[in-house]
Amino acid sequence: MEGFIRTMKTTLSFVTPAELETESLVAIALDQSEKDATSTDQSASGKRKKPQLNLATGDGAVLTAAADLLASGELTGEPFESNLLHKPAGLKAKRLLLISGGASKKFTSYDLRRIGGTVVRTLKARGVRSFAFIAPPSIPAEEAVKAIVEGALVGNFDPDYYRSDRKDQKIEELTIVVSGNADDTALEKAAHEAQIIGESQNFTRDLVNEPSIV
Repeated sequence: MEGFIRTMKTTLSFVTPAELETESLVAIALDQSEKDATSTDQSASGKRKKPQLNLATGDGAVLTAAADLLASGELTGEPFESNLLHKPAGLKAKRLLLISGGASKKFTSYDLRRIGGTVVRTLKARGVRSFAFIAPPSIPAEEAVKAIVEGALVGNFDPDYYRSDRKDQKIEELTIVVSGNADDTALEKAAHEAQIIGESQNFTRDLVNEPSIV
């Protein structure tokens, strides 16, 4: 089946994110502001409180490239909110996609998996074929790799490949950028396992979409 066979190539990278040549570099923005259970998102004046957004990366060049946008107050910090910067200064990537993960304290691998799918759908709709995703250091590296790969593969699923007017919008390659002190072998195993799970889910969805006579 075409939808299942044409899968996504997944690789790991241990280089500095700013030095990676890619169509788009992806970084997660997390809201570091303190909110208790009784607080609201509105200040006393009725205006929405400004989030305290920080990127989930220690790369100074990436932080600098995104600094003006993060400081502008334009971002709400709501989960899955995305902003695409073209030709980011100081980076070798052609684009820098910032995507919000919501509150930092509540951010989990489940959220990361959903973000992986959102990133794929966002970029492939813009004709991007490959991208690099900075794994957030707040989540253990193996767990983060699994979540990103699974989410990206599921998000890359295309149910419309029998349509005559179908546009071929697929992400062909995903690079996950992890810290240099991670265990290469363990991460490769995690990525492989996640790819099997993601592709199996897509294969099941393909079977459901097939005509009963096939």
